[in-house]
Amino acid sequence: MNLEQRTAALLELVEQYRLRRFAELLEPAQSEARQVMRAAIADARRRVHTAIVEERKRYATEVGAVEAALATDRRLFQQRHAVQLLGTAWHELHARLVARWDAAPTREQWVRAYLRRALRSVPSASGGWRIQTHPAWNDDEQARWVEQLRIDGVTPVKFETDSAISAGFRVFSGNNMLDATIEGLLADRAQIEGRLLHYLQQEQR
Repeated sequence: MNLEQRTAALLELVEQYRLRRFAELLEPAQSEARQVMRAAIADARRRVHTAIVEERKRYATEVGAVEAALATDRRLFQQRHAVQLLGTAWHELHARLVARWDAAPTREQWVRAYLRRALRSVPSASGGWRIQTHPAWNDDEQARWVEQLRIDGVTPVKFETDSAISAGFRVFSGNNMLDATIEGLLADRAQIEGRLLHYLQQEQR
């Protein structure tokens, strides 16, 4: 084997060694690169997932705050509206009660209903009844009721006109009293407003 052949064989040997060594070095590098890529992709996915979760939480928090604010505004509006409705309804109720007392036919109904109630709840003591009344309940009407109450066992009956009463009357006997004035009928404002609001809401549906 001459020098040229030995040189070519040596070069071939060196090339084979280079290729084998390159393969030995390349495979771990590629494996490590794949691991690095997988780790990077997994980390990126975690970061994206975390960002999405945080964004959803932030969105839910903001939406919840907006919904709570809207609910509060809605309640406040409804409360203000209810106050306005009740103010109007209360004034209307008072005016209609006064009108019922001022008109003789409905005043008669008012008197009859509450005198019947007084017969059940206000004992007729030896002193009879004292009735404080608004001036609209005139002498002729009073005289008819004095006779009816005498038949019902109440005597004597004394009437006193009280201009401070807006409408209606009060029945006294000893320490007992039935208040059928407009002030007495509307004394429990909270309960009456509750019923008014219920009826008003029923009408709006």
